[in-house]
Amino acid sequence: MEKKIGYSVIKNLCSPYDDEMNASFNIIFEKYRYLVYYVSFDIIKSEEEAKDIVNETFLRMYENRRNFMNESKLKYFLLVTAKNLAINRYYQEKRNLPYSDDMVGKDDQAGVSVYLEKFKDILDEEEYHYLVLHLLYDFSFREIAESNRLTTSQVSSKYQRGIKKLRDYYGGSVL
Repeated sequence: MEKKIGYSVIKNLCSPYDDEMNASFNIIFEKYRYLVYYVSFDIIKSEEEAKDIVNETFLRMYENRRNFMNESKLKYFLLVTAKNLAINRYYQEKRNLPYSDDMVGKDDQAGVSVYLEKFKDILDEEEYHYLVLHLLYDFSFREIAESNRLTTSQVSSKYQRGIKKLRDYYGGSVL
């Protein structure tokens, strides 16, 4: 079983003592750097870009360190930040590509997370958000609920409503 990061580690991110703060940051970085990297790489398919996103994600975590009360909220922040940075970078790179006839008609190979962007037109923001967290990043409904100050049944209900909308839209052939 994966070892949890204790409250004292998260609390020490805000410590006035540099050695405590750095030690806490390093513990969190060591635990989550590969997960953040893989989330980023899955979207943009570039090792260097994914490494940049890891650095930027942990910088943003540091800047927002006072907002974390528990590990699930921290993990949620890291994954959502990495995903959003990667998607933004992906679309930024896509806009900078020169037009080419051999690109027309080809499927988008950027990964499941970019494919899920198509669901945004069908689902409301919460449904989409919970679907991505649960299916793509393996968050439990309990973890999602804790991070959003909701009950597990509220998250589950929104998730199930989203799945139903997608099934209705795609004729019952999704998920």
